[in-house]
Amino acid sequence: MRTAGQYAVITGDFTGFSAMAARVRQSMPGLMDKAGRAFCRMMPGVMPYPISVYRGDSWQALFSDPCCALRAAVFIRAYIRAFGDHPDFDTRMAIGIGEVDYVPEKQVTAGDGTAFRRSGKMLEKMGAPKAGDLRYAFDNAPFEAVIDALVRATGALMATWRPLQARAVIGRLEGLKVAEIAARWPGPVSPQAVSRHLKKARWNAISHAIVVFEQTHK
Repeated sequence: MRTAGQYAVITGDFTGFSAMAARVRQSMPGLMDKAGRAFCRMMPGVMPYPISVYRGDSWQALFSDPCCALRAAVFIRAYIRAFGDHPDFDTRMAIGIGEVDYVPEKQVTAGDGTAFRRSGKMLEKMGAPKAGDLRYAFDNAPFEAVIDALVRATGALMATWRPLQARAVIGRLEGLKVAEIAARWPGPVSPQAVSRHLKKARWNAISHAIVVFEQTHK
């Protein structure tokens, strides 16, 4: 479904942000910078600019290849859940696919184009709890509806994550085997424990959704 010149934009905001302590809120820009850098190490070359934070509790990221958008969304949310300064630190996200007209001075939030507009407008629609916390916007009505359902279901699975489950998911996204994830864990942990974290995170279902998303956007 991809055509030349298409990009992906993810626009997000943090849930329950205003009720959190100032220390937690202040840590958000640094957390997003670290998440972006970690993603770039995993997938070099697809995120041309750093994640941009704006309005205190919102952020935006641009990707040169729409295929990686769902993988990026899962990785970023996993990073936030694993390493945020509060166990309930979480984000809503809207993926928009389309053209990009410009990104001035490498500041993603100052960019414009259909990918930006679709992502931003979709996030605006996600104010109600029943609207989901991960959505998708494109220009092909039947295709968009199906992929949006896939993306929304993926977001619902991620909503139950705890920090250790998110940490295990990051390892699998990076291509590590269960034993390799256990070996780099910050404390002693068995491969069996890592497997349990992945099962609770619904990793098999999420990884399948990522593969389907990537195949449909080639």
